[in-house]
Amino acid sequence: MNYKIIDIFPTAVMKFKLDRQISKEELEFVNKEESNSIENAGNHYSKNTFILNESEMSSINNFCNEALQTYFQKIINPFTKTNIRITQSWLNYTNKKQFHHEHNHPNSILSGVFYFSADENKDVICFRKEEYKQVQLLFKEANDYNTYQTDVKIQTGDLVLFPSNILHFVPQVETSKTRISLAFNSFISGEIGVPEALNYVKI
Repeated sequence: MNYKIIDIFPTAVMKFKLDRQISKEELEFVNKEESNSIENAGNHYSKNTFILNESEMSSINNFCNEALQTYFQKIINPFTKTNIRITQSWLNYTNKKQFHHEHNHPNSILSGVFYFSADENKDVICFRKEEYKQVQLLFKEANDYNTYQTDVKIQTGDLVLFPSNILHFVPQVETSKTRISLAFNSFISGEIGVPEALNYVKI
């Protein structure tokens, strides 16, 4: 039997790579922030939740912003004069046997995670599809259509961008090295909609 699969409504997760080594000054800064962190459900995060505003992070901030603009223009591709900017950013510290609980990011359009320290052989970020299953059929083998979870491998210097409403988590870390990531949220400004459609908003 001949058939064709047509993918509809795909969700884009974009991965970028920093084109240089993370500097000694940047590593010293993120390591120092750990001493002033707050306990989370499975790990801990920096008390400073505007990390990218710090002078030590200016280069990383530029990298994250450039990637954010790329996603916004290539994937969202706004028709109106709409901009997007990073609104909040913080550091996550996950030690051996710790994890990052399943969550999404309210009050944000696109979110990103940049990795200062990650094990390229073992570390992943897991995305989970949130949907109600009135009837749950078990599958013989997972594929892009029947699975509810996708794991993206990451390593030091990677930046992963994704829609903020997607559920994601980090499974228990098995390496002795602390996994350090910087997460950020974003929001839009400018024009949304058009007056003729009676849906115009200027933020």
